[in-house]
Amino acid sequence: MSTEISLTLQITLIGMGLVFSAIVLLWCVIALLMKVTAEHKVPVEQSKDLSPISYEAIELKEQKRRAALAAVAVALAIDKQAPHEFPLPPTALVSAWQAVMRGSNIRSRGSLR
Repeated sequence: MSTEISLTLQITLIGMGLVFSAIVLLWCVIALLMKVTAEHKVPVEQSKDLSPISYEAIELKEQKRRAALAAVAVALAIDKQAPHEFPLPPTALVSAWQAVMRGSNIRSRGSLR
């Protein structure tokens, strides 16, 4: 009995080891491909003028952003139509055979649910 359990545990450990080693191998291959195929960016040279952005420029940008948001809100409000009700789905047509079989099922049960 103990040899069967030890053999089972060995097979389980070997299987788990193979699965995890395959995962690690795929991880390494993906990392290698990322390094090989990555685009190397050329460092951008900073401008010599490191003056801070003025308050007026920030305020102008904020006004433009708010104007764009207002324009989008107005366009959406104009485009929106009045809510409408969805039409009812078409009535299911039941063939004569289905109606007879359903009726016999109801009669055999003895009561309606």
